[in-house]
Amino acid sequence: MEEAKYVDLLDQALFAKIDRMDKNELKQLKDDYKLFQSAFHGIYSVLLRKGLIHEDPYKYDLKISEVANPPESPFAESEKLDQMCIRLSQFESYLDFLNNYYQFSVDFLTMPRIKRLVGLTKYFNFIQFTENSPHMNTRYFAELIVMIRKGTDPLSTGIINEGLLQLDKTTKKIFLTLKDLTLVHKERFKLELRRLAFESMSIERDYAITHREELIRKVKQRFAEAAGDRPFSSELAEEIILEDYSTDGQNLRDDILRKLAVKEEKQNKSVERNFKAIVLDGARVLIGAGFQLNDAVQKLLDNQLLLEAQDKSFMTKVKRALRQMMGKKAEHIIHEVEYIDPVSSERKSEDIDFTALTDEVGKRAQSLSAMMSRNSAASKRLESANEEQSYKFLEKGIEDLQAYYKKLYALDEFFKGAVTDPEIKGRVRSIGIELGSIKNAFIKANQKRHEYIAQKEELEQMKRLGIGDA
Repeated sequence: MEEAKYVDLLDQALFAKIDRMDKNELKQLKDDYKLFQSAFHGIYSVLLRKGLIHEDPYKYDLKISEVANPPESPFAESEKLDQMCIRLSQFESYLDFLNNYYQFSVDFLTMPRIKRLVGLTKYFNFIQFTENSPHMNTRYFAELIVMIRKGTDPLSTGIINEGLLQLDKTTKKIFLTLKDLTLVHKERFKLELRRLAFESMSIERDYAITHREELIRKVKQRFAEAAGDRPFSSELAEEIILEDYSTDGQNLRDDILRKLAVKEEKQNKSVERNFKAIVLDGARVLIGAGFQLNDAVQKLLDNQLLLEAQDKSFMTKVKRALRQMMGKKAEHIIHEVEYIDPVSSERKSEDIDFTALTDEVGKRAQSLSAMMSRNSAASKRLESANEEQSYKFLEKGIEDLQAYYKKLYALDEFFKGAVTDPEIKGRVRSIGIELGSIKNAFIKANQKRHEYIAQKEELEQMKRLGIGDA
């Protein structure tokens, strides 16, 4: 195969491959990373709920402008808990940044960014996740998981097992896509290097093989003259020499074109898309907020006890004693709250039935938490529901979570101001972290809802235009 002909074939193959990856593989990569984050978050939430780890107090001080790895340096046994809390928290934060701010396109996912993604994805070795792992972070993470498995909570164990299975599968898929993407960038650089340096040089076949290092130096110089300060790869320059001048060059070229080839897919007569999968992705995000809802309710109930302890009047004590003697249920507690609406930024006042709200949110938290394991009856019902039923679950869940968020936010502000006794004021528990997680959940679920609506509308438009029906 002549050099000029191969360059043209390589150019065509790269163009088709890049177009295909932007339209298909990288969209799937984005979905894979979202699934990866969702599975990790489920495990992370169980560990927090069981008290095996605690929230990183400096979580919101972490300023992220690019994907990176949490710390990997060794630490003393006495620091194990604190270090794992920090590293698990930062790992989730980097995943969140990746899924919300990265563009999943060939041009954006450059070689340096691919290396960052590889580093983050294998930070914990989910493919070989054991207590005997030579990787320190993986080993200590696995030790935490074993504590859950040795317990008597089948729901948490189910969430852990399913999450790890999902992380194993998704990690393998992610690595395959990143490997494919790496090939594209390498071959694109080699194509450019051929055009900017090799094509303008007169190179004899024997010289290229016997004076390879000398030739690479000359190619590097020619490339620098044409490309300026852009990075140069001696390794890829050597690959070009072997492909263009060695006796095995033809086989090497054929192998590259084979790897870059885009397989043609058979076109179905009708356009079929799995819209339900999008809805279920959004539903799983909502389900993940169950633990945060429960924790928020428990903290607010503790704050209510502090508020009642602050009221030491004689009549209050008499009323409480009479209710207990007569076996009457306590009256509903109504709090008049005034707060800044976090959505509209307007100051509002509202009477909140604290008793009814905490009861309702507590029950909703339990029902969502029960769906964390895909083996649970509730989760299986959702999986088997039709598309319309699944969408209604997602829509109702978003509405409820937004409503709960506003009221819980208002009560959080209320208790901070209502408990004034200096002896107990410091014991008021903030739900700021839980509110942040709940807000992220309904925002991400809403994004999935809008994605679902947009794709359904696109399909309807295609049908109206007669596309895909022929």
